[in-house]
Amino acid sequence: MFNSIKKINWRRVTYLFTWVLALAGFFVLMGFINTKKNEIACKGVKIIVPGSQAFVSQEDVFGIIEESEGPLTGHLLKNVPIHELENKLAQNPFIQSVKVFTEMDGMVHVKIEQREAIMRIINNVGNDFYIDKEGVKFPTSKLYAPHIIVANGNVSERFDGKRDTVRSTLVKDLCKVADFLGKDSLWNSQVEQLYVNEEQDIEIVPRVGNQKIVLGNADSLPNKFNRLMVFYKQIIPKAGWGTYKTVNLKFANQIVCEKADSIIQKEKNNKQHINTH
Repeated sequence: MFNSIKKINWRRVTYLFTWVLALAGFFVLMGFINTKKNEIACKGVKIIVPGSQAFVSQEDVFGIIEESEGPLTGHLLKNVPIHELENKLAQNPFIQSVKVFTEMDGMVHVKIEQREAIMRIINNVGNDFYIDKEGVKFPTSKLYAPHIIVANGNVSERFDGKRDTVRSTLVKDLCKVADFLGKDSLWNSQVEQLYVNEEQDIEIVPRVGNQKIVLGNADSLPNKFNRLMVFYKQIIPKAGWGTYKTVNLKFANQIVCEKADSIIQKEKNNKQHINTH
């Protein structure tokens, strides 16, 4: 029997006993806190809306809460309809997620995560909407317009005002291009707009230069933009800014340039001039 007692790992037993006591104490403390919290009246609402975009303001959230439940101040915290408030706020198309909770200081805390727009779409019938980083479509706002890439042209995807995600391969490709640009400060500053032509190819509208730059789809974007950099660094310095009207990057490992009409006409005139002599 003495040997059996010696074999017991007393350090482990002590550790487990201490852990059980701590856990029991934690539950007792939480029960006490919840009991005290149920006796506290609401002193106010604190709203947190982080992020650089401002589709939703604190005033908007206050308005939704008061319209749904009336003023919360003075009500016992236990009577604050937390889940109902979360569900009501989540119906706002500009809100991605919401968390409502109460604290011992008597405050109701509302933490809002807004949708983060990465692109604005203007489709071929003038339907105008945003797309967030999750691929969710949501409406434009009269109060706030973020400085993000705009895509237009032959885009047929619609938005009817109901919560929906991107469906077409074309718009998914536009989102990939917008995401790529958003992660690269150089190209983000150079690209002013995306345009979808009649062949459903994605084109870049640059801020500097008047070339039409054809990407095609969103495959191999790093490679395509590397080739575009070659065009800017190696071809433009030799040929001049006005030499080419189109730069096509859709073909693998190629830069296909089409000369401007004025250059073609000038070359024809020079050729005719040489022939007459």
